[in-house]
Amino acid sequence: MSSLLQCRSVSKRFQDGKSTVNVLNKVSFSIHHGEQVAILGSSGSGKSTLLHILGALDRPSEGDVLIDGEALFSLADAKQAAFRNKHLGFVYQFHHLLPEFSAVENVAMPLLIAGLKPTTALQQAATMLDRVNLSHRQHHKPSELSGGERQRVAIARAVINEPKLVLADEPTGNLDKSTGESIATLLSELRDSLNTAFIVVTHDTQMAQQFDRIMTLSDGFLKEAP
Repeated sequence: MSSLLQCRSVSKRFQDGKSTVNVLNKVSFSIHHGEQVAILGSSGSGKSTLLHILGALDRPSEGDVLIDGEALFSLADAKQAAFRNKHLGFVYQFHHLLPEFSAVENVAMPLLIAGLKPTTALQQAATMLDRVNLSHRQHHKPSELSGGERQRVAIARAVINEPKLVLADEPTGNLDKSTGESIATLLSELRDSLNTAFIVVTHDTQMAQQFDRIMTLSDGFLKEAP
């Protein structure tokens, strides 16, 4: 099985006055196509920082990230943005849906950014909302949706381009236990149907147990969980 993502000796440092804070220390790992990986760690352990670097939303102090052999930080900014749009999806603890647009319009946004015709983009978005069991809510705005429904819309938006990899930061953090379990099940179903890999940062150990692998981040070092 070939590697989809390779994280090579990634370090991240921040300056705090005269002090240097080492958030990530030579983090190295790889994941395969269609693999689900959970990253566990306490608040402030650097999980979100790592996720941002894996998605080329932040640059490492040292090291590199390769996706299907493409070195992300060797790309010019415009090509990097295009790569993100085509090959990566993002899900956050807070859904970050655009409040003035309907569910189907929010899901269609990545397609519109990629240059697809609006009618085609909206048709594909409606199909994706059906896959996450929200076809009956496609014309509702985020304020008219429940927390779980908003997160399903956010997930549909993340996978609308059928990306190679989805990066999710505490996707069940704001949800009750039952709704969180349904979201975890949905991620697994989408992995199976789309062959999309998922890296999920979470505090939810029960959710993590459903994934193929669990890694822990502590003091800037990433380790495979026993």
